[in-house]
Amino acid sequence: MFVRVALKDSVEARYDRVARFYDALMAFVEWFVSRNRRALLRRAGTEILEVGVGTGSSFRDYPKGKRIVAVDISREMLSRAKAKITNYAGSVSLRHEDVQRLSFDDEAFDTVFASCVFCSVADPVQGLRELHRVLRRGGRLLMVEHVRSKGRLLGNLMDRLNPLVSRYSVDNINRDTVENLRKAGFNVEQDKNLVCDVVKAIVAVK
Repeated sequence: MFVRVALKDSVEARYDRVARFYDALMAFVEWFVSRNRRALLRRAGTEILEVGVGTGSSFRDYPKGKRIVAVDISREMLSRAKAKITNYAGSVSLRHEDVQRLSFDDEAFDTVFASCVFCSVADPVQGLRELHRVLRRGGRLLMVEHVRSKGRLLGNLMDRLNPLVSRYSVDNINRDTVENLRKAGFNVEQDKNLVCDVVKAIVAVK
């Protein structure tokens, strides 16, 4: 998602700025992610934390009857997610949170879900450690993420392009999220390629 931004803008400020037209910008990506999100969320438990909920497009993909706490760093995104809560047949609570410094107690959730979030977290390993902390033992982290390709040519290209992409958008395109999960203490149970080895469906266990 390319939007010209000031270099000193925080991630929160950048998402606040694009919130009003985010759904339109991401319509095609959302169509693709939604299909894979729905499949992953069949594995969700009852007490769920969704990080980076954005405008709340994920609510329609959850199984019925769950208790969801949905957080985002952008208040403007959350204001749009509030209008979509009625799309879900269950309980949804919205919170303004930074995934790197979550306010929840240890082992508060049996499932955490994230969709294309850790490309924009300033310290992704710290954010994943926070998710590990708030998950119960045996709990699952479910993710749809785009990551750096392991292919030599594509991976190198992504490394070269990343300074430009991160300068003019909210994303980094060369994150090694699977390795970061291991650094944060997770066991990676599933690492499924959805688009080449760049978009993945990931299941990690505490």
